[in-house]
Amino acid sequence: MSQKLQLIYLLLSVCSSTTIVFLFKFFPRYEIDTFQAIVFNYLFCVLSAWVTLGAFPIEADVMDQFWFPYALALGTLFISTFNVVAFTVQKFGVTVGAVMQKMSILLSVTWAIFMHAEGVSGMKILGILAAIAAIILTNLPEKSEESTTIDSMPKWQYIFPATVLIGSGIIEILLFEVETKAETSGDINFIATLFGVAGVIGFITLLFQLITGRSKLVFRNVIAGAILGVINFFSIVYLMKTLGYGWDASVVLPINNVGIIGLSALIAYFLFKEHLSKLNWIGVLMAGLSILLISFS
Repeated sequence: MSQKLQLIYLLLSVCSSTTIVFLFKFFPRYEIDTFQAIVFNYLFCVLSAWVTLGAFPIEADVMDQFWFPYALALGTLFISTFNVVAFTVQKFGVTVGAVMQKMSILLSVTWAIFMHAEGVSGMKILGILAAIAAIILTNLPEKSEESTTIDSMPKWQYIFPATVLIGSGIIEILLFEVETKAETSGDINFIATLFGVAGVIGFITLLFQLITGRSKLVFRNVIAGAILGVINFFSIVYLMKTLGYGWDASVVLPINNVGIIGLSALIAYFLFKEHLSKLNWIGVLMAGLSILLISFS
Protein backbone atom coordinates (compact mmCIF):
# COMPACT_ATOMS: atom_id res chain seq x y z
CA MET A 1 0.00 0.00 0.00
CA SER A 2 1.29 3.46 -0.86
CA GLN A 3 1.86 5.96 1.93
CA LYS A 4 -0.68 8.23 0.24
CA LEU A 5 -3.43 5.60 0.53
CA GLN A 6 -2.42 4.82 4.11
CA LEU A 7 -2.65 8.52 4.97
CA ILE A 8 -6.15 8.61 3.46
CA TYR A 9 -7.21 5.70 5.71
CA LEU A 10 -5.78 7.50 8.74
CA LEU A 11 -7.65 10.70 7.87
CA LEU A 12 -10.88 8.73 7.35
CA SER A 13 -10.38 7.08 10.75
CA VAL A 14 -9.94 10.46 12.45
CA CYS A 15 -12.93 12.00 10.64
CA SER A 16 -15.28 9.09 11.35
CA SER A 17 -14.28 8.94 15.03
CA THR A 18 -14.73 12.71 15.32
CA THR A 19 -18.22 12.36 13.81
CA ILE A 20 -19.06 9.85 16.56
CA VAL A 21 -18.02 12.43 19.18
CA PHE A 22 -20.56 14.91 17.81
CA LEU A 23 -23.28 12.27 17.46
CA PHE A 24 -23.02 11.69 21.22
CA LYS A 25 -23.17 15.45 21.68
CA PHE A 26 -26.55 15.57 19.90
CA PHE A 27 -28.11 12.58 21.69
CA PRO A 28 -29.36 14.52 24.75
CA ARG A 29 -30.81 17.25 22.52
CA TYR A 30 -33.02 14.70 20.75
CA GLU A 31 -33.71 12.66 23.91
CA ILE A 32 -31.76 9.66 22.65
CA ASP A 33 -31.10 6.93 25.22
CA THR A 34 -27.34 6.54 24.81
CA PHE A 35 -27.21 2.94 26.04
CA GLN A 36 -29.98 1.79 23.68
CA ALA A 37 -28.32 3.61 20.77
CA ILE A 38 -25.02 1.89 21.59
CA VAL A 39 -26.65 -1.54 21.73
CA PHE A 40 -28.39 -1.12 18.36
CA ASN A 41 -25.19 0.39 16.99
CA TYR A 42 -23.54 -3.04 17.27
CA LEU A 43 -26.38 -4.65 15.30
CA PHE A 44 -25.91 -2.14 12.48
CA CYS A 45 -22.13 -2.60 12.62
CA VAL A 46 -22.68 -6.28 11.79
CA LEU A 47 -25.18 -5.35 9.06
CA SER A 48 -22.64 -2.90 7.60
CA ALA A 49 -20.08 -5.71 7.49
CA TRP A 50 -22.67 -7.93 5.77
CA VAL A 51 -23.31 -5.33 3.06
CA THR A 52 -19.57 -4.67 2.64
CA LEU A 53 -18.72 -8.36 2.18
CA GLY A 54 -21.85 -9.32 0.28
CA ALA A 55 -22.24 -12.30 2.61
CA PHE A 56 -23.02 -12.86 6.28
CA PRO A 57 -19.73 -11.89 7.97
CA ILE A 58 -19.79 -14.23 10.97
CA GLU A 59 -18.88 -17.61 9.47
CA ALA A 60 -19.68 -21.09 10.79
CA ASP A 61 -16.03 -21.81 11.60
CA VAL A 62 -15.57 -18.52 13.47
CA MET A 63 -14.42 -20.31 16.63
CA ASP A 64 -11.54 -21.89 14.69
CA GLN A 65 -10.10 -18.52 13.63
CA PHE A 66 -6.90 -17.45 15.40
CA TRP A 67 -8.46 -14.08 16.19
CA PHE A 68 -11.62 -15.46 17.86
CA PRO A 69 -10.27 -15.04 21.45
CA TYR A 70 -9.32 -11.46 20.53
CA ALA A 71 -12.84 -10.83 19.21
CA LEU A 72 -14.38 -12.18 22.44
CA ALA A 73 -12.12 -10.00 24.58
CA LEU A 74 -12.60 -6.90 22.44
CA GLY A 75 -16.37 -7.29 22.18
CA THR A 76 -16.60 -7.51 25.97
CA LEU A 77 -14.23 -4.57 26.42
CA PHE A 78 -16.05 -2.40 23.89
CA ILE A 79 -19.35 -2.38 25.74
CA SER A 80 -18.00 -2.61 29.31
CA THR A 81 -15.48 0.21 28.79
CA PHE A 82 -18.23 2.36 27.30
CA ASN A 83 -20.30 1.97 30.45
CA VAL A 84 -17.32 2.86 32.64
CA VAL A 85 -16.69 5.92 30.44
CA ALA A 86 -20.33 6.96 30.88
CA PHE A 87 -20.05 6.60 34.67
CA THR A 88 -16.76 8.53 34.71
CA VAL A 89 -18.24 11.39 32.67
CA GLN A 90 -21.30 11.48 34.94
CA LYS A 91 -19.33 11.50 38.19
CA PHE A 92 -16.05 13.23 37.27
CA GLY A 93 -17.07 15.35 34.30
CA VAL A 94 -16.48 15.36 30.55
CA THR A 95 -12.89 16.57 30.87
CA VAL A 96 -11.71 13.66 33.01
CA GLY A 97 -13.55 11.11 30.85
CA ALA A 98 -12.14 12.45 27.57
CA VAL A 99 -8.58 12.82 28.83
CA MET A 100 -8.41 9.38 30.40
CA GLN A 101 -9.84 7.73 27.27
CA LYS A 102 -7.31 9.35 24.92
CA MET A 103 -4.38 8.94 27.33
CA SER A 104 -4.60 5.26 26.46
CA ILE A 105 -1.66 5.95 24.14
CA LEU A 106 0.53 5.73 27.25
CA LEU A 107 -0.18 2.00 27.31
CA SER A 108 -0.53 1.17 23.62
CA VAL A 109 2.53 3.12 22.46
CA THR A 110 4.67 1.69 25.28
CA TRP A 111 3.49 -1.81 24.27
CA ALA A 112 4.35 -1.23 20.62
CA ILE A 113 7.82 0.09 21.43
CA PHE A 114 8.86 -2.54 23.97
CA MET A 115 6.98 -5.64 22.78
CA HIS A 116 7.44 -5.09 19.04
CA ALA A 117 10.76 -3.26 19.11
CA GLU A 118 9.42 -0.28 17.20
CA GLY A 119 11.97 2.44 16.62
CA VAL A 120 12.40 5.25 19.12
CA SER A 121 13.94 8.61 18.30
CA GLY A 122 14.19 11.91 20.11
CA MET A 123 11.68 13.42 17.67
CA LYS A 124 9.16 10.62 18.26
CA ILE A 125 9.46 10.98 22.04
CA LEU A 126 8.93 14.75 21.77
CA GLY A 127 5.94 14.12 19.51
CA ILE A 128 4.35 11.69 21.98
CA LEU A 129 4.93 14.14 24.87
CA ALA A 130 3.36 16.91 22.75
CA ALA A 131 0.39 14.60 22.03
CA ILE A 132 -0.14 14.00 25.76
CA ALA A 133 0.04 17.73 26.44
CA ALA A 134 -2.40 18.40 23.58
CA ILE A 135 -4.93 15.90 24.94
CA ILE A 136 -4.84 17.48 28.41
CA LEU A 137 -4.81 21.15 27.33
CA THR A 138 -7.49 20.79 24.64
CA ASN A 139 -9.89 19.25 27.17
CA LEU A 140 -9.00 21.58 30.05
CA PRO A 141 -12.00 23.73 31.07
CA GLU A 142 -11.38 27.45 31.45
CA LYS A 143 -12.75 27.37 34.95
CA SER A 144 -12.46 24.43 37.29
CA GLU A 145 -16.22 23.81 37.54
CA GLU A 146 -15.60 20.11 37.98
CA SER A 147 -12.98 20.42 40.73
CA THR A 148 -15.49 20.78 43.58
CA THR A 149 -17.40 17.70 42.45
CA ILE A 150 -14.21 15.67 42.05
CA ASP A 151 -12.86 16.74 45.44
CA SER A 152 -16.04 15.47 47.10
CA MET A 153 -15.85 12.05 45.44
CA PRO A 154 -15.04 9.00 47.62
CA LYS A 155 -11.44 7.99 46.95
CA TRP A 156 -12.37 4.45 45.89
CA GLN A 157 -14.30 5.83 42.90
CA TYR A 158 -11.04 7.02 41.35
CA ILE A 159 -10.77 3.45 40.11
CA PHE A 160 -13.24 4.32 37.32
CA PRO A 161 -11.08 6.91 35.49
CA ALA A 162 -8.14 4.51 35.86
CA THR A 163 -10.29 1.72 34.37
CA VAL A 164 -11.15 3.96 31.39
CA LEU A 165 -7.45 4.48 30.67
CA ILE A 166 -6.57 0.80 31.08
CA GLY A 167 -9.59 -0.48 29.13
CA SER A 168 -9.03 1.92 26.22
CA GLY A 169 -5.33 1.03 26.16
CA ILE A 170 -6.02 -2.71 26.08
CA ILE A 171 -8.49 -2.22 23.21
CA GLU A 172 -5.83 -0.44 21.15
CA ILE A 173 -3.23 -3.08 22.01
CA LEU A 174 -5.50 -5.98 21.02
CA LEU A 175 -6.48 -4.33 17.74
CA PHE A 176 -2.79 -3.82 16.99
CA GLU A 177 -1.94 -7.43 17.89
CA VAL A 178 -4.59 -8.80 15.54
CA GLU A 179 -3.36 -6.60 12.69
CA THR A 180 0.25 -7.74 13.18
CA LYS A 181 -0.85 -11.37 12.87
CA ALA A 182 -3.57 -11.07 10.21
CA GLU A 183 -2.88 -11.92 6.58
CA THR A 184 -5.11 -9.10 5.32
CA SER A 185 -5.62 -5.65 6.75
CA GLY A 186 -8.96 -4.73 8.32
CA ASP A 187 -10.42 -8.25 8.37
CA ILE A 188 -14.19 -7.64 8.05
CA ASN A 189 -15.08 -11.03 9.56
CA PHE A 190 -13.04 -10.24 12.67
CA ILE A 191 -14.54 -6.76 13.03
CA ALA A 192 -18.08 -8.09 12.58
CA THR A 193 -17.46 -10.82 15.17
CA LEU A 194 -16.18 -8.46 17.87
CA PHE A 195 -19.14 -6.14 17.27
CA GLY A 196 -21.42 -9.18 17.36
CA VAL A 197 -20.04 -10.19 20.79
CA ALA A 198 -20.57 -6.66 22.10
CA GLY A 199 -24.08 -6.67 20.65
CA VAL A 200 -25.05 -9.97 22.31
CA ILE A 201 -23.89 -8.68 25.70
CA GLY A 202 -25.69 -5.38 25.11
CA PHE A 203 -28.97 -6.96 24.02
CA ILE A 204 -29.00 -9.33 27.01
CA THR A 205 -28.56 -6.32 29.31
CA LEU A 206 -31.20 -4.31 27.43
CA LEU A 207 -33.67 -7.23 27.51
CA PHE A 208 -33.24 -7.45 31.29
CA GLN A 209 -33.92 -3.72 31.59
CA LEU A 210 -37.05 -3.99 29.43
CA ILE A 211 -38.43 -6.99 31.33
CA THR A 212 -37.84 -5.36 34.72
CA GLY A 213 -39.34 -2.07 33.56
CA ARG A 214 -36.11 -0.11 34.02
CA SER A 215 -36.12 0.93 30.37
CA LYS A 216 -38.59 1.43 27.53
CA LEU A 217 -37.77 0.77 23.89
CA VAL A 218 -38.13 3.90 21.73
CA PHE A 219 -37.80 3.84 17.93
CA ARG A 220 -35.65 6.98 17.71
CA ASN A 221 -32.97 5.13 19.71
CA VAL A 222 -32.89 2.47 16.97
CA ILE A 223 -32.45 5.14 14.28
CA ALA A 224 -29.66 6.76 16.29
CA GLY A 225 -28.05 3.35 16.67
CA ALA A 226 -28.23 2.77 12.91
CA ILE A 227 -26.43 6.05 12.12
CA LEU A 228 -23.87 5.45 14.85
CA GLY A 229 -23.33 1.83 13.78
CA VAL A 230 -22.43 2.55 10.16
CA ILE A 231 -19.92 5.24 11.14
CA ASN A 232 -18.52 3.18 14.01
CA PHE A 233 -17.96 0.17 11.75
CA PHE A 234 -15.93 2.14 9.23
CA SER A 235 -13.97 3.97 11.94
CA ILE A 236 -12.59 0.61 13.12
CA VAL A 237 -12.03 -0.64 9.56
CA TYR A 238 -10.03 2.47 8.66
CA LEU A 239 -8.00 2.35 11.88
CA MET A 240 -7.12 -1.32 11.39
CA LYS A 241 -6.19 -0.76 7.75
CA THR A 242 -3.83 2.01 8.86
CA LEU A 243 -2.31 -0.23 11.55
CA GLY A 244 -1.94 -3.08 9.10
CA TYR A 245 0.43 -1.39 6.64
CA GLY A 246 3.85 0.05 7.14
CA TRP A 247 3.59 2.68 9.84
CA ASP A 248 4.41 1.81 13.43
CA ALA A 249 1.58 1.69 15.96
CA SER A 250 3.62 4.17 18.02
CA VAL A 251 3.08 6.58 15.10
CA VAL A 252 -0.51 5.74 14.10
CA LEU A 253 -2.17 5.66 17.54
CA PRO A 254 -0.92 9.03 18.87
CA ILE A 255 -1.75 10.76 15.58
CA ASN A 256 -5.19 9.14 15.53
CA ASN A 257 -6.04 10.06 19.13
CA VAL A 258 -4.67 13.60 19.07
CA GLY A 259 -6.19 14.15 15.62
CA ILE A 260 -9.65 13.33 16.97
CA ILE A 261 -9.16 15.67 19.93
CA GLY A 262 -7.82 18.54 17.81
CA LEU A 263 -10.39 18.22 15.01
CA SER A 264 -13.25 17.97 17.54
CA ALA A 265 -12.09 21.18 19.22
CA LEU A 266 -11.84 23.07 15.91
CA ILE A 267 -15.27 21.91 14.70
CA ALA A 268 -16.81 22.80 18.06
CA TYR A 269 -15.32 26.29 17.78
CA PHE A 270 -16.04 27.11 14.15
CA LEU A 271 -19.36 25.31 13.60
CA PHE A 272 -20.91 25.27 17.07
CA LYS A 273 -19.37 28.51 18.36
CA GLU A 274 -18.07 26.85 21.50
CA HIS A 275 -15.59 28.95 23.46
CA LEU A 276 -11.98 27.82 23.58
CA SER A 277 -9.71 29.21 26.27
CA LYS A 278 -6.10 30.19 25.65
CA LEU A 279 -5.00 26.85 27.09
CA ASN A 280 -7.39 25.04 24.72
CA TRP A 281 -5.87 26.87 21.74
CA ILE A 282 -2.39 25.97 22.95
CA GLY A 283 -3.60 22.36 23.09
CA VAL A 284 -4.82 22.55 19.47
CA LEU A 285 -1.43 23.94 18.39
CA MET A 286 0.33 21.22 20.38
CA ALA A 287 -1.82 18.66 18.57
CA GLY A 288 -0.59 19.92 15.21
CA LEU A 289 3.00 20.01 16.46
CA SER A 290 2.79 16.45 17.80
CA ILE A 291 1.46 15.16 14.47
CA LEU A 292 4.34 16.83 12.60
CA LEU A 293 6.97 15.53 15.02
CA ILE A 294 5.66 11.95 15.04
CA SER A 295 5.12 11.88 11.27
CA PHE A 296 8.65 13.07 10.47
CA SER A 297 10.22 10.81 13.10
